[in-house]
Amino acid sequence: MLIASFILSLWTGLFSPAVATPGSGASGVNNAPANTATKVTWSESRRLTWEDFKGTPESGNPHHALTAANLAVDAKCSSNSFAYEVKCVFLPEESWSKNKKSESLLKHEQLHFDLTEVHARQLRKKLKALGSSCNNLKGNLTLTVNAAFKEWKAEQDLFDKSCSHGLNKTEEAAWAGYIEKRLLELKEYK
Repeated sequence: MLIASFILSLWTGLFSPAVATPGSGASGVNNAPANTATKVTWSESRRLTWEDFKGTPESGNPHHALTAANLAVDAKCSSNSFAYEVKCVFLPEESWSKNKKSESLLKHEQLHFDLTEVHARQLRKKLKALGSSCNNLKGNLTLTVNAAFKEWKAEQDLFDKSCSHGLNKTEEAAWAGYIEKRLLELKEYK
């Protein structure tokens, strides 16, 4: 299971600072950015471990684990030049598990994080396509980012639904291959 939140910060002389936190997955929205010291940035060489899941399980939640992940976007214009950074981050203090012995469950949660990285790469590609000029960027940036967040959330929900939150191992294996393929296809945007 995934709880997704989106943080968009625009710092420029042209745009006023803003934080966007659209609705998220099955259990709600992370409205406050987490302390940067507690974030884990996605990396090919650094996989999640159960020690990363530091949150307290939600007693009424029927799921066995929750991965809190963010697409964090910093964008700015300076001297009419557009610059951005997109990060895929895991939030340990908001992520939890009721079963920290299941390797199968941990793999499922890692796939949520990997899928978030796929969408971070897709967003980097789309932002690159906007060009480097700040002219007329504000409207295009908002539309691009909002669409990316919507696609990310929808695909996370589809992933959980199609593999029954990790119970359908055949479907989950197909998703794992699909996610890996897309990460490779978008390698230029990592």
